[in-house]
Amino acid sequence: MTTYAALSYRIRTATTREELAAVGKQLDRHYHAGTITARAFSRLDGIYMDHAFLLDTLPENPTITAP
Repeated sequence: MTTYAALSYRIRTATTREELAAVGKQLDRHYHAGTITARAFSRLDGIYMDHAFLLDTLPENPTITAP
């Protein structure tokens, strides 16, 4: 698994804002260490922002109701 794929997976599987923030710190570290390119960082940042938006808009305890 590449660094990009691993970070993308970690972003998508984060279930809390704290987990997502930890992955965000990893993104910064990888970019500054040179293990991901600026283009990969930009794409991962987009995935990060989309997931952060979803975490903010979804209810805490989603319920399924039958019609």
